[in-house]
Amino acid sequence: MKSKFGGLIPPGTVSFACCAVVACAAACGSTGADHAGSDPQQSAGGMAGSSRAGAGTGGALPSGGAPSGSGGATLGGAGSSGSSNSSGGASAGGASAGGASAGGASAGGASAGGASAGGAGGATNAGGAGKAGADTGPYPDITLAGLTTAVELAPVRLAAGGIYPAKVTVTSGGVDALFGSNPPLVATNAETQALRSSVQHGNLRIIFTVCEGLYRIVAKKSAGITTLADLKGKTVDYSGGTSSAYFLHQMLGLVNLSESDVKTGSAPSANSGGQAAAFWEPNMQQYAAAIMDADRIEFQKDDQGHEVYRELFDLHATAESLADPVKRRTIVRFVRSLITASEQIRTDPNVVYPLLTGPTGVSQAVLEQSFKYERYAGTLVSDALDQLVAEEVWHAKVNNRTARSRAELAPLIDDSVVRDALAP
Repeated sequence: MKSKFGGLIPPGTVSFACCAVVACAAACGSTGADHAGSDPQQSAGGMAGSSRAGAGTGGALPSGGAPSGSGGATLGGAGSSGSSNSSGGASAGGASAGGASAGGASAGGASAGGASAGGAGGATNAGGAGKAGADTGPYPDITLAGLTTAVELAPVRLAAGGIYPAKVTVTSGGVDALFGSNPPLVATNAETQALRSSVQHGNLRIIFTVCEGLYRIVAKKSAGITTLADLKGKTVDYSGGTSSAYFLHQMLGLVNLSESDVKTGSAPSANSGGQAAAFWEPNMQQYAAAIMDADRIEFQKDDQGHEVYRELFDLHATAESLADPVKRRTIVRFVRSLITASEQIRTDPNVVYPLLTGPTGVSQAVLEQSFKYERYAGTLVSDALDQLVAEEVWHAKVNNRTARSRAELAPLIDDSVVRDALAP
């Protein structure tokens, strides 16, 4: 069976002081933290990802849109530039410069796109407060733990360049950092790592989808690979226990194969020796570019053209931080900045490339290709809980534990921060 990808649109420890907004990707060969951080997707050797278990939305989202999933209204999906959102969402551009409103947006506040009533994927606000309060005072510097080389951090890099009204420091790590000594206020990771960490930390909360990563398998025809079934017995570069492993699991399942039917390689790069690779960007772009066009074949969707997987690279906080009025106000303002940054990236990704070449270690040309496999919808996707429920079965089996129910997983998602960030 041959499935080709298509229908996609282009959409450290590092500190940034507030400065003029200038214009993200994962460093070549990075195998660790993001996609493992303190999690095997954002910490050394790991990568965090998320999965889509089942047919997803084929192709890219409409500009500013968020994929709708069963059981929940799209939360905060940005609409077309200049249009206001429905059901009480913030109008394009957010609050006027310097103006405080109830729940408050300051200059650079919520951008086009609003939230419709309802929780993400049917999840309800897990103990969140109401509106964040008027935006009347200065904001503190914040620290975010994440895979510093990740392309998915593009909105974070742009927000740190001047949209968030204070300093943003990005440190290497992931969701586990939230429970260590001197924890950051927020952390990014793929949902695979949220599932893993939440087994020990029931107070972990997913509050915003920073990026949706569209993964792909790139293979060499010269290795005898022309269909997915031909991967059997071949060496595939991927990282176990991460988003790339779940993606590979889903793809192999289309032809009744499993991870045990392939040989595990290492992180793909331009010099990778694997016969195929299933990883995140920009590693995949570098791997693909090193293969002659005539020798390269790619797989991403099923025969009906449905996405088999998409990583949900999320922003996380703890329930305790969200219950603290001062910390919550800061988190809401940061999320509002990410919404604005996401809209700017969708409008013109060139604005963020200069901010990403350094942290990711790749050229703008590589970033431009990798961005075809990234979506920055600027919301908390509506099917987040659906993905957690589907992926939990795989995650529990891999880790020899009992899978949690939908009701047990629902408190992991708190949509109240996005609702507050989009409030007029």
